[in-house]
Amino acid sequence: MQSILAESNYWFLGNLNYLDALLSLEITEGIVSSSIKDIKIDDLETIEDCRPIEITDQSRRVQIKFSNILAYQLTDESYWASENHDGITKNILCMHNNSEYLKYVMKNSIIKECIDN
Repeated sequence: MQSILAESNYWFLGNLNYLDALLSLEITEGIVSSSIKDIKIDDLETIEDCRPIEITDQSRRVQIKFSNILAYQLTDESYWASENHDGITKNILCMHNNSEYLKYVMKNSIIKECIDN
């Protein structure tokens, strides 16, 4: 699956569902449009010759399922800021091995007793 994800730079979360410790998500490929647009930003400046990233009929969709989920977090990346980038894998989908959320969950739940490492 990683090779499919590496074939595109743009993926959008289409659907996320959690039921009975099974986390299912569908991501949809964004395709760079052939049309060119100028983008105006808050009456301050115009960026010329932009190509929108769109979901089209040709966009691929990938369904990913994670079983035995004990906790998960969904963050709108528009508002996400990392205190550091340590412990983050550099892929389309990334794993945060040292995030504040992970530290919180490990400290304030019985998850440490439920995992094998």
